[in-house]
Amino acid sequence: MLKIPEYYYDGTFMPFQPILTANRPTQAFQPNDQLVTIGEFMTRSFYVQQGILRFYILDADTGSEKTELFIGPGGLFPLYSPVERQYRMERDAFLVQAQTDAVVTPIPQRDLATALATDPQFAMAMLRQYADFSGILLYDAVILATQDSLTKVCNYLYQYEKLLKPHGVVLTQAAMASNVGLPLLTFTRVLQKLRTLSIVTTARKTLTVVDWPALVQRCSPELLADTAYNENT
Repeated sequence: MLKIPEYYYDGTFMPFQPILTANRPTQAFQPNDQLVTIGEFMTRSFYVQQGILRFYILDADTGSEKTELFIGPGGLFPLYSPVERQYRMERDAFLVQAQTDAVVTPIPQRDLATALATDPQFAMAMLRQYADFSGILLYDAVILATQDSLTKVCNYLYQYEKLLKPHGVVLTQAAMASNVGLPLLTFTRVLQKLRTLSIVTTARKTLTVVDWPALVQRCSPELLADTAYNENT
């Protein structure tokens, strides 16, 4: 089965929870609390025990935010980053925030390096997660560069309804517009077109897809893998 790009992941590192959390204190965060902020290198990773984190990129000139990934229970983020390699973009634009109430275990990157060197299964899980993370970043870059506004919005609504909302991620239209790289006005115009076509409904800040086949027809094919969408899954 083909792996489709996904803006959410969880569970990958749950089998390794004992080695990741042993003798380490937990920290609790409320929605919108910062775990990694501007001016800070990602010297720690966070193993998510409860709740959801979000990784996003901040445009310092405009103040706009683009969420690249949501991380749920059993997830780890940031992924391993060698402490001897520090990147300016990491310090100036990469941030991690609590999307919901969250309980995490902070882990120094040096400790992750030790675990990777001594546990081949953990190293393989990290490699697989890096592959998935690279996949969503590449997918995002290609979609933003090549697809029209309608396709971008339909792609995101597909993921939002099928993957994000079921895991408790609720976004405003402004946040969704920023995540697909569109001005809010353009995003709302596309939504209006989808409403006119009876593909989505909106009410009281909620958005619901009501005609899945019609939405899927307007999505780019790489999002749908090799099987047709089954609205019952």
